[in-house]
Amino acid sequence: MNRKILAIFALLIVAASVGAVSAFSLSDLTGSGASDEKVTIDGFDFNIPAGFEEEVPLAINGDVNESQGIQYTTWGKTFSKGSNEVISIGVATYDGVEVEDYVAEYVGGDKLSVNGVDGYEYNVSPFEGFVYAKEGKLVIITVSDASLLEDIVIA
Repeated sequence: MNRKILAIFALLIVAASVGAVSAFSLSDLTGSGASDEKVTIDGFDFNIPAGFEEEVPLAINGDVNESQGIQYTTWGKTFSKGSNEVISIGVATYDGVEVEDYVAEYVGGDKLSVNGVDGYEYNVSPFEGFVYAKEGKLVIITVSDASLLEDIVIA
């Protein structure tokens, strides 16, 4: 894969992390949900633990961007609980590019399996994350506490 495409993937990581940081600093919700909630982002299901509330203004709803001649579309949601717990989930589709495992490996760090889903961990201090390829798309989950990943990822 050429460097232009890898640079685009890196831009997505930065965008997801910035969204998570924004939610982290803006959120003062206490979270009132009584049970876990299942959400769907660009066709993929995720579990949001009880007490987390969606930060609706931070949603990314099919934003189309272009970098180095390649268009990509992103979808994402951010959730918070109190002022120090954050979950940000993003899914990206790249026109003409089928995202595969080696792309997630390039973006992430050490190999990691969460609930039977193989991917890679990454760290953008003070957040941690999990990135993986699924059905030709790149999925990025950024959290304030890595222990949340087991609750979020659905195989």
